[in-house]
Amino acid sequence: MVHQDCKDLNELALKGFDEVQLAVNVSFKQFQDKNFVQTVANIMQKMDIHEGRLEFELTETTMMIEGQAVDQSLRRLSELGIDISLDDFGTGYSSFAHIQRLPISVLKIDRSFVGSVTTNEDDATIVKAIINLAHSLNMQVIAEGAETAEQVSFLGKNRCDPVQGFLFSKPLTFTDIKALLGQEDFVDRRIQSVLALG
Repeated sequence: MVHQDCKDLNELALKGFDEVQLAVNVSFKQFQDKNFVQTVANIMQKMDIHEGRLEFELTETTMMIEGQAVDQSLRRLSELGIDISLDDFGTGYSSFAHIQRLPISVLKIDRSFVGSVTTNEDDATIVKAIINLAHSLNMQVIAEGAETAEQVSFLGKNRCDPVQGFLFSKPLTFTDIKALLGQEDFVDRRIQSVLALG
């Protein structure tokens, strides 16, 4: 899977998108493989994937199981220049102390909070707290599942970093992504959309 992801990155680079970062979901099963990190390192070296082009997403559950072994793997992956993100943050069992000592660079706020951020005061408070926590630990924070302009406006006002969700796009295949990036006015249209929401 990582091999195909790196292949896709190189294909985008050939089309002029050499700054694109690809997020890859990593499972607990992959971390159980003692050769996983070395395999990733070999693939990156062979395919000349530079620092910052790959992001590995894992859930809080994966992070907490087999704690020490996962911790060591995450540190080694981070040393390879791979960003580590914690997906669905707020729904699991990780402690702030655990998050602080791991090489996590991104917290992704679970869509269950984002979906009601403008209608539920408690969820709004939680989202604000997560954003402040992430920034205080020098992490980026991404909100998942934005579906309305009001949600995006709330997140922007509270200094959330990137926002993703159906408001911007449904999930796309790699073929669809290439076609979208190939449209000459793609960047201009996306910038105008964000400004209109702001």
